[in-house]
Amino acid sequence: MKRIPLFGRASLVFGALVLSLSLAQAQNATLAVQGVLKNSDGSTVPDGDTYTITFKLWNELTGGSVAWQETKTNVSIIGGIYSVVLGDGATVLNAPFDRPYYLGISLGTGSGEEFIPRPRLASAPYALSLLGSSNIFPSTGNVGVGTTTPHASALLEAQATNKGVLFPRMTKAQRDAIASPATGLLLFQTDEAPGFYYYTGSAWQSVNEFTSNTTLHIGDSYAGGIIFYLEPSGLNGLVAAPASSESTNVYLWGCSGTAIPSTRGSSIGSGLANTSSSVAACEMGATTTAAERADRLVINGCSDWYLPSKDEINLMHKNLHLAGLGGFTLNTNYWSSTESDATEAWKMQFTDDSATLPTLAPKVINYRVRVIRAF
Repeated sequence: MKRIPLFGRASLVFGALVLSLSLAQAQNATLAVQGVLKNSDGSTVPDGDTYTITFKLWNELTGGSVAWQETKTNVSIIGGIYSVVLGDGATVLNAPFDRPYYLGISLGTGSGEEFIPRPRLASAPYALSLLGSSNIFPSTGNVGVGTTTPHASALLEAQATNKGVLFPRMTKAQRDAIASPATGLLLFQTDEAPGFYYYTGSAWQSVNEFTSNTTLHIGDSYAGGIIFYLEPSGLNGLVAAPASSESTNVYLWGCSGTAIPSTRGSSIGSGLANTSSSVAACEMGATTTAAERADRLVINGCSDWYLPSKDEINLMHKNLHLAGLGGFTLNTNYWSSTESDATEAWKMQFTDDSATLPTLAPKVINYRVRVIRAF
């Protein structure tokens, strides 16, 4: 069988590449390649034959390393010319196009001798605007949208006279569902005190902290309840549901004899996780537990109420009840969401004594529920 050399012509059609990159969310990048197969006497190979051809992207004209390769089988020949599209099958064209490449071509599955020289992939004129230190989308340095001269101090600069930058918009529930948010992550919340929020590394914070002139105080009616805790910014904190939300019904803490370690958070801010864990782990059938009662309530249009932790319910007693606020029933016990062990959890008796602290009680005892929420 004759060795069939490749006459030195392999052209690259960039229109498909530019289109594919601009639609990266819908399809993979592709490269269209044409070449001519000739016999050793210079004649083109006959039509009708099919070949297996391997294409490799090399980082050097000679030697070097392969950044990507694909083998095409059953390549048909018409007038000696073959035409293939690389990256349109199972082999994704995932080489980083941030440097020149040279196209290596060989017959067979890639172990055979390559035809020389390797042609260099050339750039289409439009593609040149995507590269360079001062063009629209540079490969290094800073980036400009709407400007070819982004400011030297900016990694990204956008210029326009009739448009703005639109950040992701979502509800508070969607925001809170973001897994492991990065410190500094910024978004716009569309409900429950709408506005821009950023992640501090431990909690979501409203940017209103820096601009708002609103002064909030303990005891204010706000965010569907009565404020009993404020963060240092004075703009975020916790509210207790109003007395009108409290049923005279009493509830078991539930799941006596079953330890739920994930409900043992006692600090400010741990009530929500305690409640969620209790609802998930404690299935009491027809009996409604204190955590389930809290989880199901919708008060003043808000549905994200939960059972307070040990420290949170202590603050409710200190900052509201002892100040004559909140409408708590005197000498009545209320459940917290904090478990002690398999048989006991923490509760709070709302007395007139400022020295009163949460105490332990068996999970099988029925106590009242007063829910809280964060704002």
